[in-house]
Amino acid sequence: MRHETPRTLEQHSPEPRAGASEVASPLVGGAIGTATATERTNISSTLRAAIRRRLLRWYDRHKRDLPWRRRWSDPFAQWVAEIMLQQTRVETVLDYYERFLRRFPTLRDLADADHQDVLKLWEGLGYYRRILHLHRAARSIRDAGGTIPATSAGLRSLPGVGDYTAAAIASIAFNEPAAAVDGNVARVLARLFAIDDDIRAAATKTHITKLAQALLSPKRPGDFNQAWMDLGSSVCTPKSPRCPLCPLVSLCRAAATGLADALPVIASNGKPAKQALVASIFMHDRKMLVRRRAEGGLWSGLWEFPTIECVGRAAPSGLVRQLMHVEGLTPLGRPRKVGVVRHELTHRSLSFHVFAIPVRDAPHSRRRTDRRWVTARMFERLAVSTAHRRIHAAFTDALGAPLLGAGD
Repeated sequence: MRHETPRTLEQHSPEPRAGASEVASPLVGGAIGTATATERTNISSTLRAAIRRRLLRWYDRHKRDLPWRRRWSDPFAQWVAEIMLQQTRVETVLDYYERFLRRFPTLRDLADADHQDVLKLWEGLGYYRRILHLHRAARSIRDAGGTIPATSAGLRSLPGVGDYTAAAIASIAFNEPAAAVDGNVARVLARLFAIDDDIRAAATKTHITKLAQALLSPKRPGDFNQAWMDLGSSVCTPKSPRCPLCPLVSLCRAAATGLADALPVIASNGKPAKQALVASIFMHDRKMLVRRRAEGGLWSGLWEFPTIECVGRAAPSGLVRQLMHVEGLTPLGRPRKVGVVRHELTHRSLSFHVFAIPVRDAPHSRRRTDRRWVTARMFERLAVSTAHRRIHAAFTDALGAPLLGAGD
């Protein structure tokens, strides 16, 4: 839980403060993948069903035991929880939530309370505007008859309730098929579909919300929304995501390219984030091994040299061996460093550490349509990104001519 990103504080109007393909390609490495707006919501029924089935099965086995989940059918209890969780971590909320519900078990109890008493119970939780909105809304509902709106549209009319909070309450308490998307969910979806746009940008938020809505389980919308949250909290964490434990790993484009740590992109006014990668040119019988990137994302369907991201203190030579293992290759010598090729993307500055190494042929690679052994001339005829063209040029300038020859 310590990795969970606090939910964004939602507000509708300025208010005074009360105080201060179904299975992704199994490739390792590659550059950051992106998805177009159309791709983000054009999801096959097979992929939709697979995501729903796997995520809900995982949630049923691993969901967190949280106090508000024991009161899932109580919209007031869900409302209090969602307001407390705005900008606040789950572990911080737990004690406050239990105390608050003991003192104010119903909406009327809260509405009838003196605001200073309510504030005191909230003391230390911070963002006091939240409790001002909640208390005002409770009084407004009491005065109007005492019924909490049963739809996300109705809930959004309440002060302090934005799109995420409304969808969360409506889906959990009223079973409305409304996708609840906050920073955690956006992070998971950005990795799952390798979205390389700034997730804080308005257009990206809109597209991710449409994607979440398209994936939402119509039978269990509340559980599905909470499953995304638990996955982001315990597995698909902001740093060092635990991809091997993820129920969606074989469907995840970021995991397939080894770039889960690089996503999501959050633009800043600073310099583009730097990212180091190792690109390996494996040579056999005057040919080089290339692979085709999965459809969708940056450099979709283009050919490239096997590439992997440098994470932590991993030695580049060790990453070359890792790539050889993935490709089922046996070395016939030591890796030779070709040089470093730099390539700039909108949000990221890439540095490719290029190595060349002779290997034995791997028969399986000749049977796969996404692998090819190519000569230099054949490589020129392939659809290849500018970055990997430059990698090939650096290799040719340094080592390629005597090692490969012209080919045909």
